[in-house]
Amino acid sequence: MDSSQATSALTTEESTGYSAIIEQVFTCTNKHLHVLIDRMISSADKKLFDKAEKAKSDEERMRYMDCTRIFRTERNDISLHFFNNLNKSLAFSDSSVATEDEELSLVHNDEMEEMVAITTMYAKAMNVYGEQVNHLEARLEYMELMCQKIFDKESLDPKHICEVFQATIEDLDIGIESKLIFYKLFDEEVCSKLEVMYRAINKIFIDNNIMPEILLKTTKTADVEYIEEEVSSQVASYYDPAKNAARGFIPRANDDVSRIVNEFMSGDMTISGDEIELPASFLRVPTQQDLEGKNCYDRKEVIKALSHLQHKISSLKNNDDVLTTEQIKQEVLNDIGSQNGGVVDKQVNILDERSIDFVGMMFTAITEDTAVSKIMTSLIYQLQIPVIKVAMSDNNLFEKENHPARVTVDLLSQAGKGVNQQEDHLYHELEMIVDHVLDEFEINVEAFEKAVDELEILIQTEEQLANDTELQQQKQVLQEHARNIVITQLKMVSCEKQIPDKVRPLILKHWSTLMLNRYIRHGRSSQQWVQSVLLLKLLLKCLQPIHFQSQLKMIENNHLALLEALNDELFQTQQNQHDISDQITQLRAYFLDLIDSNKLKIVDDDDKALTDEELIDEAGENTEKELDIIKQQTELAKQKISQLTSATKPGAWYEIFNGEDRAVRRLKLSVILTDAAQLIFVNRKGIKVMEKDADVFAKELEENKSRILADHSTFNHALGQVMGALAA
Repeated sequence: MDSSQATSALTTEESTGYSAIIEQVFTCTNKHLHVLIDRMISSADKKLFDKAEKAKSDEERMRYMDCTRIFRTERNDISLHFFNNLNKSLAFSDSSVATEDEELSLVHNDEMEEMVAITTMYAKAMNVYGEQVNHLEARLEYMELMCQKIFDKESLDPKHICEVFQATIEDLDIGIESKLIFYKLFDEEVCSKLEVMYRAINKIFIDNNIMPEILLKTTKTADVEYIEEEVSSQVASYYDPAKNAARGFIPRANDDVSRIVNEFMSGDMTISGDEIELPASFLRVPTQQDLEGKNCYDRKEVIKALSHLQHKISSLKNNDDVLTTEQIKQEVLNDIGSQNGGVVDKQVNILDERSIDFVGMMFTAITEDTAVSKIMTSLIYQLQIPVIKVAMSDNNLFEKENHPARVTVDLLSQAGKGVNQQEDHLYHELEMIVDHVLDEFEINVEAFEKAVDELEILIQTEEQLANDTELQQQKQVLQEHARNIVITQLKMVSCEKQIPDKVRPLILKHWSTLMLNRYIRHGRSSQQWVQSVLLLKLLLKCLQPIHFQSQLKMIENNHLALLEALNDELFQTQQNQHDISDQITQLRAYFLDLIDSNKLKIVDDDDKALTDEELIDEAGENTEKELDIIKQQTELAKQKISQLTSATKPGAWYEIFNGEDRAVRRLKLSVILTDAAQLIFVNRKGIKVMEKDADVFAKELEENKSRILADHSTFNHALGQVMGALAA
């Protein structure tokens, strides 16, 4: 066998291996989605019935009941059609073949509702497991180079899977309100749970040595370290165990942390060494007298004095002064002395001092937590004394993550994440909840439990209002952006072209709506968009005054096929079909009149008729130029987007640079317009307030002018900071 034959044999063997991997991916995808779809259909009856019982109106209740009936009667068809649509989209393709009256009207409102629902599901999904999706796409891109037959990488994208479900329910005889209920179920039971599937598919590639390690080009190494530090949802490790292995003080899990904190508070453990400045109570070993409470005030007296101080602080409205732990201890002694005729003949027990110092350090850590705004830090700090009292009286504070005092601190920071000023009505609501705790809390944690209930209701109410507003804002942003794209394309195509009055509605309303729809659904680089532009160009060319015989011949040869193509494309949209039929009839009449009135040979100024080939070449050349421009613009936008970190996803909160002379604002990233490389930010109410170019924002992040806000438990983070200090 010569070298060429050997190479050919090796290539065939490798190709067979790659095909086997793709088959594994195909099977894995179907297996995981079968489980999720079956669960969605099986649980739909109960979930929809529960929602119907909680409905606020009879109309809403009937809508849920109708959906329940549809799931019962159509469950087999829904599953069958879903997997038929999915597997059609996963069919192998050859990777070597490239694949307002009379003004622009908007996409049909129902279609836009569906598009926004899909966009929202996709954004939430990418925010949870986007890294796994990005890794998979990188591996599929590699496979496209190595394997001749493979499905498009976007076929496994969560957005495409959502669109498969959209196609599945498209033929069901239900209104948009019911469809949105279906989308909600699909989001809860399928889309939000796809991470396991993506991990399994990536493992198939890793096991077959296909790009086992990936560092995406959109993520800089420095950014990875920063994100891991700032965006962890839980404090998993408070410091590096390797650096502290010799100290015998290495809590690795929450149980370890709880045990160590409680041992420390009870005097069974003391910090040794003087590497870092710590309170004296941390360093002194408790004596037997300390443990027995001799010459020390009883803990009940200390808690009573702390309660007096708590109510004193509550009565001082607009008091932003923060008491240090030493000031708190002194206030406690002063209060106890005042209760005993001014005599202070004992001291605060070292174990009580430890509680005051430990919680004080935690609240200092909260003030240094950049995820909590300065406005909210001052408000949360007012709970310092109540939390000190809880630490003295309830060991569960450091054992149970769902302790109401811990949850109260976390919910306050969560609720206030987007609060930028004290005049915000939400700040006043949060302030009232804190005031209630200060007024009502003594020893029993009921005041904190009540605060948790109030905060959860408040957060749910505010988030629902914000989500509703944000959805409307997203629609407006997408519509406006798409409208600008379509208008720009229309201007390019119709430049120096005449549009007869009879067919203006067809072009400026119906066809523009179709283009708008295709842009939003598929993007400007898609085959669907290009096809809509090509048909528009051909239509405009056929509508122009005839100056030579070849034009007439072109119209005679193409007008029937063009009419049929336009009719078929427009009837696939949800526009008024009667209006479309009227417009097609008008266009047909215009063509027949044009042909009849130009039967004589007409030539240009040089008496030279253009041939069909020249007409086609001219159109093709212009289209190629336009496509090249679009490709260049798309590539430039991709380059700008690539400067952002992988954590830059819709749903993430940021402190946004707002100009040299203005305060930063806390805003949420709502939409990324990828082909325009623009980021749209909304405030906590869901209202669009700012746009940023991707490259500008990337530079602001790099220079730390803007920064991502960590999504972690405020209490856990503070506890971790203190534990890290103790372990240093």
